[in-house]
Amino acid sequence: MVFLISTSEIYSQNKKIKDSIKVDIDQKNDRNVMLNAANSTGPRDVNIGLPASVGGTTILENGLPVVYHFWPELPTKAWRSDVTINRSGLYDLGQTSINIGDVGFSLNSYDNLGTEKLQGKINLESNHFGLMREGGNISGPINKKGLKYSAGVYLSFDPGTFKPSEIDRYYSDKAQLYKAALTQDYKYTGGIGSVSVLYKYVNVENLAYTYSPFIYGKDGDVSEIPGFKIGRKSYYEKSGKITLMDAFTGNMVERDVLKDYGTESHTIDVIGNNKFDSGLHLNYIVRYHSAKAGVYIPIMAGVSSVKPGEYVYADTGEAYTGNNVQGVLILATRRTPIKSLMGTVELGKKTGKHDWKVGLNEWHYDIDKYATESAMYFQEVAPNPRKLRQVAGNANANGDFNLNQGLEYHNGNENKFALYILDKWSLIEKLEINLGGRIEYQTLRGDYQDRNLGYLTLTGPKTKINKDWVNQSYMLNAIYKITDNFGLLGDLNYNEQAGHLENYNIGVDPNIKKSKIPSAGLGIYFNHPIASIVSKATYITRNEYRSTVNFSNPNNPGEVKRETTNYDIRTIGWTTDIISKPIKNFELHFLLTLQSPKYKNFVGQVNFTDGSIAKYDFTDKYVTGISKVLLEIDPSYVWKDLKVWASARYFSKQYANRPNTIYFASRWETFAGLEYMINKNLSFSSTVINLLNQRGAKGDMGDADLILTSEQAKKKEGTILSGTYIRPFTVEFSLKYTF
Repeated sequence: MVFLISTSEIYSQNKKIKDSIKVDIDQKNDRNVMLNAANSTGPRDVNIGLPASVGGTTILENGLPVVYHFWPELPTKAWRSDVTINRSGLYDLGQTSINIGDVGFSLNSYDNLGTEKLQGKINLESNHFGLMREGGNISGPINKKGLKYSAGVYLSFDPGTFKPSEIDRYYSDKAQLYKAALTQDYKYTGGIGSVSVLYKYVNVENLAYTYSPFIYGKDGDVSEIPGFKIGRKSYYEKSGKITLMDAFTGNMVERDVLKDYGTESHTIDVIGNNKFDSGLHLNYIVRYHSAKAGVYIPIMAGVSSVKPGEYVYADTGEAYTGNNVQGVLILATRRTPIKSLMGTVELGKKTGKHDWKVGLNEWHYDIDKYATESAMYFQEVAPNPRKLRQVAGNANANGDFNLNQGLEYHNGNENKFALYILDKWSLIEKLEINLGGRIEYQTLRGDYQDRNLGYLTLTGPKTKINKDWVNQSYMLNAIYKITDNFGLLGDLNYNEQAGHLENYNIGVDPNIKKSKIPSAGLGIYFNHPIASIVSKATYITRNEYRSTVNFSNPNNPGEVKRETTNYDIRTIGWTTDIISKPIKNFELHFLLTLQSPKYKNFVGQVNFTDGSIAKYDFTDKYVTGISKVLLEIDPSYVWKDLKVWASARYFSKQYANRPNTIYFASRWETFAGLEYMINKNLSFSSTVINLLNQRGAKGDMGDADLILTSEQAKKKEGTILSGTYIRPFTVEFSLKYTF
C-alpha cells in the first residue's frame, strides 16, 4: 500500500511557501504518474491497497475535479495532459479527502491562463503503430494594463495496436480539445489580484475497453491462441454495429459502437486570486460544465466449447465450424445530458507558526435520464470475430438476445456543500503537524425504475430517490526531526463516502450506508547526499464498499446477472521509497511495497433464470487485480543535453476472480526512453512501452467469480479464457518546440 508525503497544493498564481522543517520526504510523489501501461490518455492508478474506481486516479483541473462524478463521463473524456497545462502535482490521501472529499491520490493540473511575455509551445507525438497527436499553446499580453491571453489545441488520432475490420481506424482514441483564456491582473488599495475566464471544448470518441482471448495455463501463466497475438489482433465484433431495443420507445435500433457513444463537453471556468498586503490570500473558482456523455462496454461473459451444427454465422446463416464461442454482454449508454455548476473559495494566511486556509465547496450536478441499454450475443473466438446465432437459442435474426435484461436507469441531481480547514503548524522547532477537517452535506434527488416490475423499457413507474448525508473527513500527519538528517513521520486519516445516483442503476434500492475509510501510517525518513529514504508501515480499511458484479451462470454462458454487492476491504502494508545519487548525473529511484488487501463480509447469492442458485462467500479472500508485492526501479542518467532513463515495475501474481481460484502470474511492466535538447527551443524524446514485449494479462475475468473451488479452477487449465492485458511493445516519439 503506497502512502507518500507531499506538501499542499495552492493556486498557481501564489508562491509556494517553504517548509519550516527542511526535510526531503516527498520523494517526487508525482514521479511517472502519466507513465501508464494500460493506456496513453490518462494517469496510471496510484496504488493505495484498495481497488481503483472505474474512473481511476481522480483528476483535478485548476483545483476542481474535471468531472463531478466519473460515471458516465470518465475524466479522460474531459481532460488530457497537454501543453496548455503549466504544472501538475499529486494530492495524497489526506489532502484529497479534505480538499475534495474523495478517496485515494489525485492528480492536480493547472492551465496556462496567460503570460506577461509572448510564449509558445508545440508538441508532436507519434508511435510505430501510426499515432498522430498534436498539441499547441500560445500565450502573451494583450495590453500594458495587465490583460493577457492563452489559447491551445490538442488533437489525438490513435489507431491503437491492432486494426479492427470495419470499425474506424482511430478506434483507440479520436479526440479534439480546445482551450482559450483571458486574464486581467489588477491592483487595488491593500493588495493585488487577477481574474481569469477559461473556455474548454472537448470531443472524444474511443473504445476504452479491450479484451483478448488466451489459453489459461498452470500457475496462472497465459499463452497465446495460435493466430491470435494478444494486443495485436482485434477481439471486437468485426461489423462495429449493434442492434438494441431503444429504452424509451421499445423500437429496435442499430448503432455504431464508436460514433454513437462518444462524449462532447463545454466547460467555462472563472478563476480569481487575491493577495492582500496583510498576508491574507483569497482564491476562488467557479465552473460550469455541460456534456453529452456516452459509454460502450463489451463484457466478455464466458467462452464455451461447442459441437458442429450448434451455431451459424448471424450475417450469412452458414454453419460455424469452430470449437469455441465467446458470450458477450453489451452495455451501451446513450449520449446522456449532464450539467454541473461547481465552486470553491479559499481564504488563507501564514500567521506565526501556522499556515492555514479555510475553504468552501458548493457543487451541483444534474443528469437527465441516464439509460444503459443491453443485449447479449455470441461471437467466434478469432481475430476480428463475426457474430454467431445459436440454432436452438432465442436470438433474433441479428444474433442478439436478452435485450435490455440488464437495463439501467437513473435520473436527477446531486449536491455537495462542504466546509474544510487545513493548517500546517510548526509546533516546536523539530515538529511540524498538518491538520485538516472537512464536513460535507450531500443530497441525492431523483428516480429509478424497479427492475422487479419486469419492464424492458423505461415506460414503467419510477421510484423516488431522496437521500441526505453528512460526511466527515479528518487528517493529521506529523514530521519529527530527530537529527538534521533523520526523523519520524506518521499520519492518521478518516474519510466518509456516501453514494451516488449511479448506485440505483440496476433497479433496486441499494440501501446506501456511508463507507468509513480510516487509515494510519508510521515510518522513518533519512536524508543523505547519496540516498534519501522513506520507510513506512500503513493500514487502511473501507466498509460498505459498493460495486456492480457481473455473475455468469456456470450452466449457461449466455446468462449474466448484474448484482450490486456490499462488502468491506482491509489491508496492511509496508512501503520503502529510496532515491539514490551515487555518482554525478546518475539517479536511481527504488520503491518496494508489501501489502495484504482482503475482502471482509462479502457474502451473498445469485438467482439465475434457469432456477439455479449460486451462493458465495469471498470473506478473507485477496482483492482481485491487486498484487501483494510491488517493486519499482527507475534509473536515469544525464549527460550534457541528453537524459536517458528506464522504469521497471514488478507486480506479483494477481487474483483474477473473487474466490481466488483463478489468478495471473507475476509480470513486469517495463519502459525506457531518452530526452535530447537539440537547442534551447527544440527537444526530442522517445519512449518504449513494454520493453520486454511481455504478453501480460491483467485485471480480472468477469466470467470467473463463480469458479468457487480449486477443482473447478483446475479444469480451466488449458482452456480458453478472456480478459484485459497490458499494451504490447510500443515505441513513441515526441518533438517539442518552445519559444
